[in-house]
Amino acid sequence: MKKIRSITAIVLLILLQTVSIYGQDMSKITISLELHNATLEEAFLKIEQATPFKFNYRSGDIKGIRNLNYSQRQVSVKKILDDLLSRTSLRYEQMQYYIIIKKNNKQAAQQVTVFGFAKSAHSGETLQGASVQVSGSNTWSTITNAYGFYSVTLPAGSYRLSCSYVGYRDFDQVIDCSQTFQNNIELGVKEDNNLQPITVYTAAKKSNIRKAITGNHHLTITEIKKMAMIGGEPDVLKSLQFLPGIQTSHEGTTNLSVRGGSYDQNLILLDEAPVYNPTHVLGFFSAFNTDALKDVSIYKGVFPAQFGGRLSSVIDIRMKEGNNRQHIVTGGIGVLASRLTWEGPIKKDKSSFMLSGRYSNIGVLLNRKFVAKRFKINSNNNRMAYYDLNAKFNTTIGKKDRLYLSAYTGHDNFFMDLIDKSDGMKWGNTTVSGRWNHVFNPGLFANTSLLYSNYNYSYYSTDVTKDFNWKARLQEITAKTDFDWMINTSNQVKFGAGITWQNVLPGKIVPTGDSTTAKAISLKDRSSAQLFAYISNDQKIGNRINLSYGMRATGFAALGDAMVYRYNADTSAVIDSTWYPKGKIISSYIGLEPRITAAVLISNTGSLKLSYGRNYQYQHLLTNSSVGLPTDIWLPSDTYFKPQYTDQFAAGVYKTLQNETWEASMELYYRQSYNIIDFRDNAEVFMNNKIETQILTGKAKGYGAEWLIKKNKGASTGWISYTWSKALRNIKGINNNEWYPPTYDHRHNISVVFLHKINQRLSISGNWIYRSGGRTTMPKGSYIYNGVRYVFYGKRNGYVMPASHRLDVSLIWQNKIKPQRRWQGEWVFSIYNVYNRQNVFALYVSQDRFYTGLSTASQVSLVGFLPSITYNFKF
Repeated sequence: MKKIRSITAIVLLILLQTVSIYGQDMSKITISLELHNATLEEAFLKIEQATPFKFNYRSGDIKGIRNLNYSQRQVSVKKILDDLLSRTSLRYEQMQYYIIIKKNNKQAAQQVTVFGFAKSAHSGETLQGASVQVSGSNTWSTITNAYGFYSVTLPAGSYRLSCSYVGYRDFDQVIDCSQTFQNNIELGVKEDNNLQPITVYTAAKKSNIRKAITGNHHLTITEIKKMAMIGGEPDVLKSLQFLPGIQTSHEGTTNLSVRGGSYDQNLILLDEAPVYNPTHVLGFFSAFNTDALKDVSIYKGVFPAQFGGRLSSVIDIRMKEGNNRQHIVTGGIGVLASRLTWEGPIKKDKSSFMLSGRYSNIGVLLNRKFVAKRFKINSNNNRMAYYDLNAKFNTTIGKKDRLYLSAYTGHDNFFMDLIDKSDGMKWGNTTVSGRWNHVFNPGLFANTSLLYSNYNYSYYSTDVTKDFNWKARLQEITAKTDFDWMINTSNQVKFGAGITWQNVLPGKIVPTGDSTTAKAISLKDRSSAQLFAYISNDQKIGNRINLSYGMRATGFAALGDAMVYRYNADTSAVIDSTWYPKGKIISSYIGLEPRITAAVLISNTGSLKLSYGRNYQYQHLLTNSSVGLPTDIWLPSDTYFKPQYTDQFAAGVYKTLQNETWEASMELYYRQSYNIIDFRDNAEVFMNNKIETQILTGKAKGYGAEWLIKKNKGASTGWISYTWSKALRNIKGINNNEWYPPTYDHRHNISVVFLHKINQRLSISGNWIYRSGGRTTMPKGSYIYNGVRYVFYGKRNGYVMPASHRLDVSLIWQNKIKPQRRWQGEWVFSIYNVYNRQNVFALYVSQDRFYTGLSTASQVSLVGFLPSITYNFKF
C-alpha cells in the first residue's frame, strides 16, 4: 500500500510539473486584450493581471512608447508580445514565469529611411528648399532638393517630423519608423489675402545659419510682387539689385554686376536652360513674367558644384509646375504691360499644366504727344514692343517617376528716335526643358535633363541707301544627369555629368532694299563642345560644423569648320593659316574647379562661414556697352580666346535675432580673374572675320564688403543693404598697362526695401537706392593732323559719372473680400522716381557744328517721375 502511495505521489508530482511547464508556454496561454492610447508599461500590467507571468525591464528602455491601440480576443501571449514589440527596438526572453524585456541590439542598430516629397497642399506643386526635421532622442535635419525630394536615415523608432517653408504653415506629424517608407508632406498656405500668401519664416532661417554656403539669397515671388517697380510690373532681376553685392551695370536696367563681375559672367537659368539675353526694352524689363514663376535663388561667387560655366553668379529661376488640384486664372492689366496665366490639373493629383503670356507695346504710349513731350521725344514713329510666352506640363508615373516639359519664348522689336534715328533692333530667346525624375531607392534621387536654348539678335537700318538686316545667333543643347545620394544624415552627396554643344553665328548681313548699297556678307559659324562632371558632399561634423566640398571638371573643345590664322607678334599681319574641317578639334582646354565652404556655429543663432571656389567660363561677350545691346557678340573660347577663370575667397558672419524676426549678415570677398578680354583702342569690330586682332586679354580683381539687415516677421518687413566694392582690370596694351576700372565699378551701393501691411486690404511698399557713379572714358582734348581734327582721350574709364539715387513707392488696394465669390482683384498704384531725379543713362560728346575746336558733352536721362496703375485679378 505504501508502494502504491509512493508511485501515486510521484505521478502527481510529474503531472504537476508538466502542468507547470505547460503553464509557462506563452504560445499556449490565451487572453483577450484591449488597449486605448496606452503606454507599454500599462500593457504589461494588464498581461500580468490576466496571466501568471511577471515582466522584468528597465524603465528607461520602455519610456516614450505610448499611444498604443490594440484589440484582440483569445490570442496567445506570445502573439500579443510579438505585435506590441514589432515596431520597437525591444525583444523579450522567458525564464519560467518571468518575461525579461531587453534592448534588441541588432534592432537598435538597424537604420531605416523616411523619404518623400514636400508639396503645397493648395496646388500640389513641389517645394524646393523646404526645411525637414525629424526629432526624437536625437535630431536629424535636411533640406528638400530642387524637386522637393527629401530623405532622412535614422535608427528605427518613433519620431516627430516637422517641415517649414517660407509662406506656408509649419507641418508636424508623429511617425513610426519601424521600416523604410515613403512619407509625402503637404504644407498649407497661410493666406495674407486672397491673392498673396503671407511670408512666414521658421526653421528655414535656422537652416540658413547652419548651411555651408556663402553668398546665397532667396526671394519668394510674393516678396517680388509686393516691391515697388517701374510701371507696377514685378521684375525678378531688378528685385535682386536690392540685395548686397548685386547692382545694375547701368541706371534703370536689369543687367547685373555681381561682386565686380560683368553681366555676361552671370549664368541665368530658367528651368535649368540658359537664357543669354534676359531683358526687354534694352534692359528696362526682365524677360521673366513673375506670374509664371515659382522660385528664384542667386548664388554669388562660390556656388554649388552642379553649377558651372560662369564666373560671377548663378541665378536659378524655376517656373510653376501648374496647380494639380484646381483650375486658376490670374492676370494683370497695366499701363506698360498686361499678362494672363492659366493653370490646372489634367488629371487631378497626377498631371497638370501652366500657360502664361505677357505683352507690351510701349511704343504706342511713347508716340502720344503728351508722353513724347514729357520724355522730350521728337518722333511719333517709335516702335517698342515685347512679348513672353511660358508653358509647362508635368505628370507623375507611379511613385518613383515624374516627367516635366517646359518652354519659354520672348521677343523684342525696338526703335527709339531718342537713341538712334536710323537703326532698330530685334532680339529674342527660346528655351525648352525636358526632365525626368526617378527615385532609385529611398536614398538615391536622379534627374535627367535635355535642354535647348536659342538666342537670335539683329538690327536693321531704316536708311534706304544702306537698307540691310544684320543677324546673329547662338544655339545650345545640353544633356545631363544629376544625382542626389543621401548616404546618411551627416553626408549628402551630389554628383552628375553631361555634355553641351554650342553653335554661334557671329554675324551676317542681308540686303533688304532695292536702293541699298549693302552687300551680303556672312561670318563663319563657331561650334564647340563641352563635357563636364562633378561630385560634392555636404557633411555634418558634430553639432556645430558643416562642410560642403566638391570638384567640377570640364573638358572644352573648339570645333571646325573654320579657318585659323597665325599672326606676327603684334597681330598686324597674317603669316599663316590652317583650315579645320567640320567637327575637327581646333583647340581644347581642361578645367578643374575645386570648391569648399565651412560653416561653424558660434551659437544657436549665429555662425561663421569661410569659402573658396574656382570657376571657369568658356564663353566670351564682345561688347563696348554696359547696357547690353543685341549687337553684342557671344564667342566661344578658341586658339586666341582662352577660357576665363577666377579664384574667389569669401568669409562671413551670420546672425538671427528675436526668434528669427531679424537676420543680419556681413560678408567679405576677394576675387582674382584671368584671361579677361577687352577691346584695343579704336578697335574695328563690325563683321571682322579676324576679330581676335582687336581683342587683348589680361587679368582682373575685385574685393568688397557686404552688409544686410533684414526683418522677416510682423506687419512691417523689409531690409537694408550696403555694399562697398572695388573692381579693377590690367590688360597689356590698354591704359598704358596700368590697372583701370571697368564701366560697372561703383564704389558704394545702398538699398532700402520697406513693405508694410496696413490692414487686410491695404499695403504699401517703398524702395530707395543709392549708387555711386560708374566709369566712362571722356575726351581730354583735340588736335589737327593733315587738316583733320581728332579727339584724344584720357585714361580708360578714368571719368567718374554722377551718383544715381531714386525712390519708388507703391500702394496695393485689394477689392472687398467675398468668400463666396471666386473673382478676386487688387489695384496697384505705383510711382517710379518719386522726386524726379535725373539720373544719367548715357553721356555723349560731340563737336560743335560751327566751331570744330569746341566739343560739348550732353547727358541723357530716360525716366523721371512716372506714375502708373495696374489691376491684378484671379479666379
